[in-house]
Amino acid sequence: MKLMILDGNSIVNRAFYGVRPLNAPDGTPTNAVFGFLNILQRMLDEQKPDAVCVSFDRKEPTFRHRAYDGYKAQRKGMPEELAAQMPVLKETLDAMGIRRYELSGYEADDILGTVSVICADKGWDCVVVTGDKDSLQLITDTTTVCNVKTRMGQTETINYTPEVFREEYGFEPPLMVDLKALMGDSSDNIPGVPGVGEKTAMELVRRYGTIENIYSDLSALDIKEGVRKKLAAGEESARMSYWLATILKEVPMGFDPAENLWDKNYTEALYPLFKRLGFQKFIEKWGIQESAAAPEAREKAEMPYICVEDAVLPDVLHAVEAAECLAVTLLAGADDSLEFCDGKTVYGFDSAPERFPALLAAVFSPDKPKIGHHVKELMNALADKGLSREGFVFDTALAAYLLDANEGDFPLSRVAARWLGVDTAGTDTLLELYPVLDAKLREYGMEKLYEEIELPLCPVLSDMERAGFYVDRKALYEFGESLNGDIDRLQNSIWQHAGRKFNINSPKQLGEILFEELMLPSGRKTKTGWSTNVDVLEKLRGKHPIVDEVLEYRTLTKLKSTYADGLLKVIGEDGRIHSSFQMTVTATGRLSSTEPNLQNIPVRKRLGAEIRKMFVAGPDMVLVDADYSQIELRLLAHISGDEAMRDAFLSGEDFHTVTASRVFGVPIDEVTPTLRSRAKAVNFGIVYGISAFSLAQDIGVFPNEAKAYMDAYLDRFHGVRDYMESIKAKAKADGYVETLFRRRRYLPELKSSNFNVRSFGERVALNMPIQGTAADIIKLAMVNVDRRLKAEKLQARLILQVHDELIVECPEAEAEHVRKLLEEEMENAVQLSVPLIAEAHIGHSWAEAH
Repeated sequence: MKLMILDGNSIVNRAFYGVRPLNAPDGTPTNAVFGFLNILQRMLDEQKPDAVCVSFDRKEPTFRHRAYDGYKAQRKGMPEELAAQMPVLKETLDAMGIRRYELSGYEADDILGTVSVICADKGWDCVVVTGDKDSLQLITDTTTVCNVKTRMGQTETINYTPEVFREEYGFEPPLMVDLKALMGDSSDNIPGVPGVGEKTAMELVRRYGTIENIYSDLSALDIKEGVRKKLAAGEESARMSYWLATILKEVPMGFDPAENLWDKNYTEALYPLFKRLGFQKFIEKWGIQESAAAPEAREKAEMPYICVEDAVLPDVLHAVEAAECLAVTLLAGADDSLEFCDGKTVYGFDSAPERFPALLAAVFSPDKPKIGHHVKELMNALADKGLSREGFVFDTALAAYLLDANEGDFPLSRVAARWLGVDTAGTDTLLELYPVLDAKLREYGMEKLYEEIELPLCPVLSDMERAGFYVDRKALYEFGESLNGDIDRLQNSIWQHAGRKFNINSPKQLGEILFEELMLPSGRKTKTGWSTNVDVLEKLRGKHPIVDEVLEYRTLTKLKSTYADGLLKVIGEDGRIHSSFQMTVTATGRLSSTEPNLQNIPVRKRLGAEIRKMFVAGPDMVLVDADYSQIELRLLAHISGDEAMRDAFLSGEDFHTVTASRVFGVPIDEVTPTLRSRAKAVNFGIVYGISAFSLAQDIGVFPNEAKAYMDAYLDRFHGVRDYMESIKAKAKADGYVETLFRRRRYLPELKSSNFNVRSFGERVALNMPIQGTAADIIKLAMVNVDRRLKAEKLQARLILQVHDELIVECPEAEAEHVRKLLEEEMENAVQLSVPLIAEAHIGHSWAEAH
């Protein structure tokens, strides 16, 4: 039998700092509880314990505090956002039926130690789950310590058995106490021996074992004299530190592993608790049901279901014709998945709906108002079945996305839980959601954004997905083959520099070559080996020829696998790649492209241009590619109201040159390419809330010089400076920021006590109104372009959008007209205080037209 005990305070701390801020619908912070439950689920999956429990610290001083005033004295109090979640976490564990243990005067670690001993005495295995290293001293043949780390929502674990511990540390687990006695522990304010660090302490423990062995005869130790003196002077501190670091294994607590047996022993309280917290994901994943005492699903009682095959068809047709609005669900590829609801009855099919053409014509008549959930996907399915896509007046998924994009995912059940407080995902639910979501959109002033941009964009994107982008399959294959030769050449050259063959794709082996054998500087070692990520390697450019070649090798292998080989696999039978455009994914309002992602092909790199050469117009067609010029900077000028910035754009001069002239104090005709490049970096850095340190890395200057550039910029464009301060203050007061079209993004990060999290929130507050407005504008332009192409009965059609860029495929005879049309519609999508400029070009390939 196996018992798993979690170090509650340690795990919830890891979760709090490792998961972005989240809030329940009532505003309660939930990221720590959410992260804790994710870690718990992972541990349950990995460890498969028979019994589960959690230990917690208490607020009262422990026996260690009473013996040593300095114990943990430097620790800051728990952040308010985390403190508010502790009772919620304990309430959650109680509702899950998981026992928790805490005892006045003792730490959670002492409970862990005591439980591990009791388990061993009773013949149980014990797994201790913690984020701290203190518990490593508990490792035995029957006790395993699983160390957990969470960063940016990703959790990593190391399962420490005696063998794993010895391999990493080079001594036995109990000696972990001796190590801390020598080196101390700043987090717990355990002093250790002054002047003895981790490296020296590790060496002493590996060679001599316990502090008793070390202090039995200091003069006999084969160590440096300076270390000997430090040990002698710090003996009393070492012995006290040993006592402080030792986990007590005899806490006076009644504990029986068998009392903690757990097999999803959920109580009735868990379902309403998770509903209140907005944890729909866990409700669905864990199959948590509402109490049997709760009323049956009211929808079934109030909304009868009728199978069309069993109904009188004229009666169904009459109901459809009489309905003011229908709710429709249809899943592509499933003949029996069509359902529609008239507000009184849900109608469905047991067999192919195509057997009832008159009914389908009535339901999907352009004149019949309809509601759907993820309407764009619904339109694709309807087009596949030859049914009309017109008449949709509301999309409940799009509406929920606009109301809170931070939700991230919008299944109907979750939207219903959030806005109706019921756990239902029936077709009739759409009709209940419609007035609620519509009223909320109008309350937030989002009706124009929704009715003129988001909803009309659905058929536009559906057409684009179905059209696809033609690809020169032969050229793409040959490009991939040509990359093989360059990759082989680089591989051989890298091996020659290294003096031996090794796996270049292995960070461990590459790190050993760079930092141990070639002795390159700036090596940063982690538990798994040397870090060889791109940031590390970029700093080493010019230090050795191998570095540049490794970076180029990585670029080419990624091009080969992701683009050359990857794109070949997704070319359809029609010779075209059909990407999917996701409307409810990004928090900024930008569209994202998936399966495959055509928005992340490198733009400015030579090889990115090579890939674009493979995307071509279909037979007898050309491509017209238009993109906005500096749209985000123009929006910054408009939104901030900075007169100097507006004048710079209205002058017709190159904006980056004008900026360089003003920031660096030189006449326009004396601005060098270097000064323009630096001004450009500052321009875009300001838009994205870049730090002086990051700007310095981008333009190759010292941070103080970069800061001087930014200060000079904000002095010259003081309207931008005022805007930056005012938008941050407004965001903190309101809890959100908006675009010009009232797209809203909530920023719970601004209330975080964590500086890095709060700084991220401030950067988003600066950028979201600009980047989000740019996203709104390009979407509006797409709607207008598509409408005009159809109104003028042109064969031209939109086939791709990449951020600020639109691509149209058309017959060559229409190309010049379409070029002007694109520029006109893009430039006139919205009227700003500075001109919007769009530039369109014609070509037979994406590269040629870009």
